[in-house]
Amino acid sequence: MFSNDNELKKYFYLISYAGIILAIILNLSSVFSFIQYLWQLIIPFIVGFCIAFILNIITNQLEKSLLKNVRNKRMISFILTLILFVSFLLLICFIIGPELIHSLKEIVKLAPNAYDQLLIFLKENRNIMNGSFKNIIDSIISLDLDLSALYKTIINNWQSLFHSGFSILSNTLSSLYTFFIGLVFSIYLLFSKETLSRQLKKTTIAFIGKDKTEKVCKIIQLSGDTFTSFITCQCLEACILGSMFIVTMGILKMPYAMLMGVVIAITALIPVFGAFIGCFIGIIMIGIVNPIQAIEFIVLFLVLQQIEGNFIYPHVVGNSVGLPSIWVFVAVIIGGNLMGIMGMFLFIPLTSIFYTLFKTYVKDQLKK
Repeated sequence: MFSNDNELKKYFYLISYAGIILAIILNLSSVFSFIQYLWQLIIPFIVGFCIAFILNIITNQLEKSLLKNVRNKRMISFILTLILFVSFLLLICFIIGPELIHSLKEIVKLAPNAYDQLLIFLKENRNIMNGSFKNIIDSIISLDLDLSALYKTIINNWQSLFHSGFSILSNTLSSLYTFFIGLVFSIYLLFSKETLSRQLKKTTIAFIGKDKTEKVCKIIQLSGDTFTSFITCQCLEACILGSMFIVTMGILKMPYAMLMGVVIAITALIPVFGAFIGCFIGIIMIGIVNPIQAIEFIVLFLVLQQIEGNFIYPHVVGNSVGLPSIWVFVAVIIGGNLMGIMGMFLFIPLTSIFYTLFKTYVKDQLKK
């Protein structure tokens, strides 16, 4: 029936693959449950790998610059990196954290009065508006939000709120546990990265051969360099922009200078649209306290954005990932649609890697 063993193997593999695919289709719910269970198992190690990757960037920079001619520079740079990382966490917990909590409490306390003033302002100036603006104002006025009734509703439903709060607390503790396990795992990775690299390379050679392993190593090297460059430049640029807002808002006596600096720095990590998200948040928060200062904040944002875009960004980030602007925009849009904010951040270096590989492939084909 079969002319040779190779043909028999081909049909055997084909039937096996078809059987596996059919089994997956017929048991999709079980497959998704298994994937979810597997994800819960490996998420601490993924977090650990991400932490190790970021800490490794700092470690390498310390080795190459500050500790270039120092003995045992690997151990010293690693200890310094851990000290910097722990100091950063302590800064957030004991300095920035309390300031943010205080600012949020002030916003919650001032929100009812600000809402009443907004309604009065809109009702008084409704007639000078027209078109879509008038419809928006009518919609806001028609809401007629009764904060005292809202407070009574919250009190009456305290049990469900308690359960929700308990769920949030449970998720927070679970996240902290995952982060701690990931941090411990990242320390092991950093200590044994050379050994793991050698073992992984030997294993890959054993399965796919030396030539293909060299190609895989080049792709891994390209990926590491691209992500390192992108993360370093993006974080540095976000810190500079956030610091500029903290200093200038402090000089101009604007409220929530520390809070807005942190918000701008965090949102600026999102490529292209991030800083504008931070601006929108700032307008709402400052507008609750003082609408005039909210307008001043908009002007300040536009000025600092121009300074950052024309003078700081080209020098700090520049062409850090080697990707044309049009493809950066495409990567942000697609990444945002697929994975939200995380996708916006990840898809730029990923697109850059594929772009570089495809460009290299095209050049090689043209040479042939």
